[in-house]
Amino acid sequence: MVKGRIRCTAQKFLAMRIGIICEGVSDRAVIENVIIGITGLDTSDFEPLRPQDNFDETDIAAMDPNLFSTWSVVKKECEEREKIEMFLQMDGQELVVIHLDSAEADAYGIDRPHKKDANYNETLRNLIVAKIDEWLENEYLESILHAIAIEEIEAWILTIYEKNDSSKTIDPKQKLKNVLSKERINSTEDYDNYSGLSESLSKKKKIVRGQFYSYNYSLRAFVEEVQMKYNDRLDKLSLTFPE
Repeated sequence: MVKGRIRCTAQKFLAMRIGIICEGVSDRAVIENVIIGITGLDTSDFEPLRPQDNFDETDIAAMDPNLFSTWSVVKKECEEREKIEMFLQMDGQELVVIHLDSAEADAYGIDRPHKKDANYNETLRNLIVAKIDEWLENEYLESILHAIAIEEIEAWILTIYEKNDSSKTIDPKQKLKNVLSKERINSTEDYDNYSGLSESLSKKKKIVRGQFYSYNYSLRAFVEEVQMKYNDRLDKLSLTFPE
């Protein structure tokens, strides 16, 4: 009873911001919705560390390098850790999301398990988490949220539109386009559209009931990690700033 009251007070009076390093702005839109559904935060509580703005993917060539990202840029940010360190130094800036899709795991040195392995999703996610932690040299791990999508983050969105295990989808991006096309829904891959497509993931009651993550292992693993680390940071903030 007391613990619940402290957490409510912390959420109401203690500011918490979450930084995000991801492969693209459309990925960030989905990740933000998932975290909102778990924590009750809103979009103003997120700090895009990389990429730093919401842009049209076709404009990348003309951009400042800070405004776009790929898996190799995510790797570089983990290895250098400058943005991560600067963000976490500020009071109330407690967590940083690191996102990778597994679609390009071969390119960043992951020895994939066999696709027919019963624990394929769990094993592959664990390998990618370990790779990120290796890039970080095991620093800041208590503040890192691993948003690992298998194979692509579109598999998380698919849980809204189909009641099937999207973890088994070979090409989630194309599958999502096909599903949306049948319903005449726009599938444009940008921040605003992906935010709208994945808005249901921001609904706390649906997240708590497991309505979506029961259809995707990597989404469930991310939800569980956010719940654990977010509540842990709230507890520490509540002790630092008691009523």
